[in-house]
Amino acid sequence: MNLWLVKLIVFLALTASPVRAAALVTPDPLITPAEVVAIQMTSLKHNDLDEPDFGIRQTWAFAHPQNRRLTGPLPRFAMMLKGPAFSQLLNHRAHQIRPAKTNPAGQHASGAAWRKFDVLVETTQGEILYLSWVVQQVVSGPLQDCWMTVGVSVPRLVGQSG
Repeated sequence: MNLWLVKLIVFLALTASPVRAAALVTPDPLITPAEVVAIQMTSLKHNDLDEPDFGIRQTWAFAHPQNRRLTGPLPRFAMMLKGPAFSQLLNHRAHQIRPAKTNPAGQHASGAAWRKFDVLVETTQGEILYLSWVVQQVVSGPLQDCWMTVGVSVPRLVGQSG
């Protein structure tokens, strides 16, 4: 390799603007249901790592249109996640995601397929929480065939009924 080419590569590497670590992932039909939940949970785990509330914005990006109608616009969604019911998901220590139930397309009233996951979360205080996470395929519009979150149960301490 020519010396000038090596110098050019080094120069470009040193002067190029850095790629942001927190690039928003957008829904795509190639992203599997389990990957959607993993993207959202990992984002909530690192909510403030690169910039404040990036994890909340990433989670919102995968909120199903049906879910968005219920939770309101992003600022209201953020307030809900920062409220007493869901705040322990933000910047949590660890999580595990387990497939729980599958419903193929055509068996739901909307005609959409859905998947349910059991999620265990270790909070910053060391408590273990359980929640149910449901993703559903979008059946029409620009997000058609994308898997997006349609519902999440309120987290509860493992061992508590509810």
